[in-house]
Amino acid sequence: MMEHIRDYFLSFVPGLEGNVYLQIASIFILSIIPFFEAHGAIPLGIVLGFPAIPVILSAIAGNLVSVMAFIWIISKLRAKIVKNKIKKEPSKRAIKARRYFEKYGVPGVSLAGVLLGFHLSAGIALGAGAKKNYVSLWITISIVLCAVIFGVVFRSSVAVLS
Repeated sequence: MMEHIRDYFLSFVPGLEGNVYLQIASIFILSIIPFFEAHGAIPLGIVLGFPAIPVILSAIAGNLVSVMAFIWIISKLRAKIVKNKIKKEPSKRAIKARRYFEKYGVPGVSLAGVLLGFHLSAGIALGAGAKKNYVSLWITISIVLCAVIFGVVFRSSVAVLS
C-alpha cells in the first residue's frame, strides 16, 4: 500500500524519486505554506520515503522562514496601528484571543500552534502585546518540538506499516 501511495505522488514531479536535493527542496517549499507547515510536510516526506532527518530539518527551516517573516511584518504593522489607534470596543474574536493569551501566555499560545497554525498563534501573541523577540523564541521552540515529535512518530509508523 505504501508503495502505491509513494509511486502516485512521485509521478507528479519528474526526477523527484532519485534526487535527494530536490526532495529536500520540495519539503522546504511545502513547509513554508501557512497551515500546512512542518506538521504537514514532514509526514508527506516520510511517507514518500525521503530521508527522515533531512526532511525534519528542511521542514523546520522552511516553517521558521515563513513564521519569522510573518512575525516581522505583523510587528511592524502593529507598531504603526498602535501609534495611530483610536480607542474602540474590541471584537468578540479579539476578546476570545486575549482570553487565551491571558490564560496560557506566549508559551501556551506558541505550543498551541500545532492546532491553530504557527502563523495564527504568533499573530495572537503579537496582537496581545507580547514582545517580538519573546514570541520568536517560543515559536521557534514550538516548531522544533513539533517537527521532531511528528518526525519520530511518522518515521516509526511508516516502519511498522512497511
